[in-house]
Amino acid sequence: MAETRPKLNITSLHSLYVPVSNARSTANWYMRHFGMEEVASSNEQVTIRLAVGASLVLKQSERLNLYQCNPFHFKCNDARKAHASLDKLEVRASEPVNWHHYVDFNFKDPDGNPVSVISEPSWALHPNNFFRMDGIFIGASDFESSLAWYLNVLGVEIEYDFTVETSSSPEARMCCLRGVPITVFDSPLSFIQGRFCEFRTNDAKADHVYLRRNGIAVTDLIAENDTLIFAFYDPEGREFGMIQLS
Repeated sequence: MAETRPKLNITSLHSLYVPVSNARSTANWYMRHFGMEEVASSNEQVTIRLAVGASLVLKQSERLNLYQCNPFHFKCNDARKAHASLDKLEVRASEPVNWHHYVDFNFKDPDGNPVSVISEPSWALHPNNFFRMDGIFIGASDFESSLAWYLNVLGVEIEYDFTVETSSSPEARMCCLRGVPITVFDSPLSFIQGRFCEFRTNDAKADHVYLRRNGIAVTDLIAENDTLIFAFYDPEGREFGMIQLS
């Protein structure tokens, strides 16, 4: 059977948005402990990134998101070495564990937002052990309905289907989707405000037309210099940006 091709032209994760109580101090915390670099800033927003992959946009807000599972993860060459190098007085991290062919651990930022770290020996060495922010984890309050929506709208299949323990369930179902950097998991207590993330696409016009024709809520397609951008929304109201760079 031929592999299903995604219906959207998503090529990668471009950026992830996380509300924090103090964007500047949290950005400095990430840069100090994880080797991230600042790429843009304003009065209430700071964008940082690792050597490759997506950017992390820290948005200052009085109201924070509630994540039952980490919304994204860092990749590193050696999770045990990375864990040993952390300042445990400033970084609350779990102990590294073996999980399938990975080694991983979790930590929380100054506001308590959870992040995971995973390593695999096959990845090329980087000067900074932490080298990429990648993948997003979307908590769905109506899991079966939301999962069916993502599979249908994106035109993808489930690549991995497993369970994890969350604060609301000892065996919350989690599904990693094939061909897109998205994992959907069962999370009735999650709360997400504003834009969740932005995806890069190599054909924003085609994606915009496809989503509108299929009754998906979208914003207007906007051209800014050599960049095309728009947003769309899932059934639970989460906002996703789509960006095509020149």
